[in-house]
Amino acid sequence: MILPEHSSLDIAKLSSIFRDTTNAYKFYWFLSILDSLKNNNQNIISQQDMAIRMLANVWYPLDYYKLSFGKQDSFKKIAQFVSSKIRINNKPNSPALFEQIKAQLPESELNQLYLQIAPLTRYVPYRFIRPFFSIETRSLSDFLVENQIVMLSNQYFSSEPHRVIYRFLGKEAIELNDIWIDYFQKHQTILRGFIYWHLVNFLQKNNPNVIGLSEKLQKPTSRQRDLTSAHKFWREFLIKHPDTTCIYSGNLLNPDDLSLDHFLPWSYVVHNQLWNLIPTSRSLNSAKNDWLPSLETYFERFVKLQYQIVTHYANQKKWALLEDYIYISNESLENMSLESFQNVLSKQIFPQWQTAQHLGFAHPFVYKNGP
Repeated sequence: MILPEHSSLDIAKLSSIFRDTTNAYKFYWFLSILDSLKNNNQNIISQQDMAIRMLANVWYPLDYYKLSFGKQDSFKKIAQFVSSKIRINNKPNSPALFEQIKAQLPESELNQLYLQIAPLTRYVPYRFIRPFFSIETRSLSDFLVENQIVMLSNQYFSSEPHRVIYRFLGKEAIELNDIWIDYFQKHQTILRGFIYWHLVNFLQKNNPNVIGLSEKLQKPTSRQRDLTSAHKFWREFLIKHPDTTCIYSGNLLNPDDLSLDHFLPWSYVVHNQLWNLIPTSRSLNSAKNDWLPSLETYFERFVKLQYQIVTHYANQKKWALLEDYIYISNESLENMSLESFQNVLSKQIFPQWQTAQHLGFAHPFVYKNGP
């Protein structure tokens, strides 16, 4: 991916920042700079602010989507600490996680959080801009490199601004150079795409069997969670089949209290394909949340209800409504036996259930007359 050129700035050096990356820290440091500029447009950013922004960005792939950042990552426990302290609102129109953390954590716990993050971000401010001083820092030890970068960034901040994205204001803050601020603000969208492109490539190595990886870097959007057509699909069926019961509770399903559960959690599959959606009540869906269901208890019930609705629409020749099922089946849905249909779904569900389990999704969910 190529970044926009600039007549004065060394964009090649900027592009080289993510070369040979062994951990995710630099990705999230850069995102935090862009976030801070987008929200505040101020030259001076506290390192504490940057650290919390890094955590807010890394929380979704690490704790919500359960991705692995490799053996060198130490952010996971801190992300879990945040989850244990506040109730995070993941709705598309909710405040940014950075704002939720700042608003909900008392000052004592916010300071505790910063103390946990600080050792992880100890070197990233220096390593991020090291490519701009590659000649001066060649062959130096890490300790000497840090001091050299601080000296050089302060020395060239005004005289050679094209070489200095920011300088250091002690250990407490960085000051962004105006010429780089203009470039970052003008190309925010492209730069974010650049970061995420490199981040996906980095994560792919540590999550080779995970589906929808590129969709698991940020908070879910309203487009991703739109179930309007799926509700219509199931509601019409339930009206025609009023004796249909919930696979979890065994209670009759009410078309007017219809909630659609992702059998494999949405935060794992990040799609709304009909073969993974099953009707239930709102309260039960809330109780199941993003748990993996007990396959021993529910898989056969899941298959039978899915088979009923596919048969319902296949008998009406409404093939357009069944595209999600046609896509995963190598044989025609028309006159397909229950046994064949179960085989189709087992090939989709079982391996993905196992991968989700290995990633750390809670399991197994079994309904027990309440949450």
